[in-house]
Order: sequence, then structure tokens, then C-alpha cells
Amino acid sequence: MHITLPLAAILLGLPLAAQAEHYVVRTMGQESLPPKWMLRDSRPEGLCPDILAAMEKAEPHLKFTGQDDFRSVPQIEQGLESGSVGAACALLDSERRRKVAFMSSKLYTVRHRLAAAIGDKASVESIDELVRLRPLITTSRGAAYSDQLRVLGLEVDDSTSDNLTNLKKILAGHGRFVYMNELTLAWIIRENKLSDKVRLLPAVLKEEPIFFWISKKADPGAMRLMNSALQKLRASGELARIYERWSNERAAPLPN
Repeated sequence: MHITLPLAAILLGLPLAAQAEHYVVRTMGQESLPPKWMLRDSRPEGLCPDILAAMEKAEPHLKFTGQDDFRSVPQIEQGLESGSVGAACALLDSERRRKVAFMSSKLYTVRHRLAAAIGDKASVESIDELVRLRPLITTSRGAAYSDQLRVLGLEVDDSTSDNLTNLKKILAGHGRFVYMNELTLAWIIRENKLSDKVRLLPAVLKEEPIFFWISKKADPGAMRLMNSALQKLRASGELARIYERWSNERAAPLPN
């Protein structure tokens, strides 16, 4: 029986198994959300770049691009819908995202807290207390929890995805609290030397899992490799180690 091998395999003298297809998956960085996504010396750093690099190592036929292209969450969602973005790292569950993408592996859990101006002595111990207080809350544009807060009858300003600007808004008296995950809040406060102006309220108001999302228009082969990589990283404990590295003392929540 005559078998025709792929021309590239013949020319290179490589075994057929070495000719497995490679997949390039475009993603986007999420703007103003350290330490999940950061750009330092024109290089992407943070939780998600580390997760994507680990996925490439776990599945060498997988390659991610676009980590240095920082966009808002709505733009990332639009990319998932059109297929111009193949995957999105570390977003909360939402109805919008389920429509345009498949929810893959849980990456880690986020804890939501409030930030207030240092002179504001408010004590909010629960979501119920926040609802009774009914303050204006600033959040990041496109954040899944913005709609969660609105459903509770709270007024939300999510007009910008620049979270440093959101902190400056409450310092200027526009809005009383910033609502966000504590890791990012603590990071922005420290990096911008705002600890004498802004404080984190002690209570954790909500904990939610955060996921890796794959566009419904992604190549099925790329989907399989991404899911396989994430399963390997979870089984080996690497996902937990990556999160722990970015939750070290430098990024830890500020003392209350």
C-alpha cells in the first residue's frame, strides 16, 4: 500500500507526529487592572500573562498573541463575539459572556471590597448594609458586578475603566465608594501612594470564582489545546502557585 507523507515531513526528515498543527490564539490585556494585567517596559506582566505562558508550556503547539494590547472589558467581549479574540483570561461569569464564549476552567477566586476616602468613617459589613445606605458607587466599565449592584437598586457610575480615576472620583466627592476586587484595589493604592488618602473597608462583601473564557468562534483544535493546558495546570497546582506569587506581601490587602 502506497502512503503519501506530507511534503514538509519528507523535506525536513521529521516524523509525522512532529507535524502536529500549531494554533495561534489572539487575546487582549485588560486595562487598568493590576496585578492581573500590567505593562512594564513595554512588556506584559501579571497574573494573566503568567497563566498564558504556563498554558503555552503545557501545550507547546499553542501560542497566544495580543497580551500587550490593553482594552476595556466591553471591547474584549466584542472581540470574543466576533471571533477576533479567541480567548479572555480571568473574567467573572456573566450572561453576556455566556452568550459569546464558553466558560472554561476556574482560575482563582476574587474577594470584593469597598474603598473610601480616608476621612469617611463608614462601616459597611455586608451587601445588605450597602443597599440600606444607598450610596453612589464607582466601578470599572464593563465589570460584571456593576449590573449585580444595579439589580439591588444601587446607583453605579461605571463610565470609565481607569480604576485610578475611579479612586480619584471618590476623593473629589463624586461617589462614596469604589467597589472592586481587593487585590487590585490594594495594588493601585500602594503603587500610586494613596494609602494616606484612601482606605479599604475591612469587610469582604462577596467572593466569586473567575474563569478562562474561549470564544464560541475559536478553532475547535485550539479549544481542545486550551482546555487541555488548563486541566494540566490545575492538576499540577500551577494555577494556584501563579495566583500565590501575585498575592504576595507586596500585593497583599492593606491593613485596616
